[in-house]
Amino acid sequence: KLAAKTKRLLAYVGILGGCAILALTFFTISQWEKAKYKASISSQLVLQNKVDELLAYDKNAIEDETSKYHDAAVYWNDMLIDFTNITKTNSAAYMGTAIPAYAMSMATLISFGLILKHAEKAKEAEDQNI
Repeated sequence: KLAAKTKRLLAYVGILGGCAILALTFFTISQWEKAKYKASISSQLVLQNKVDELLAYDKNAIEDETSKYHDAAVYWNDMLIDFTNITKTNSAAYMGTAIPAYAMSMATLISFGLILKHAEKAKEAEDQNI
């Protein structure tokens, strides 16, 4: 049978280790999502510049099928629309992983403090029993 002291130690390690592993996992995933989000923003800005450049030559290039810039304008505009949606998706994924990463890192710090407080009380109780 395990002593009460060993059981407490295992519980402390389990709680603190679990919170820390979850925090690191969510942090790693959120950094991946952040990189995807930044890359999609960069692509979206490049595409916006291409569309703006073509519309500077002919402001009706997207709608006017007789314009010599029509095919290029439609292509770049479609790509811009796609990357706008990709950026929104990446932003949501980044926020969806960054918030739990922050919450789990706070939970790790709080649990560490609570474990220290509980361990001190348990030690005092053991000392009083002896």
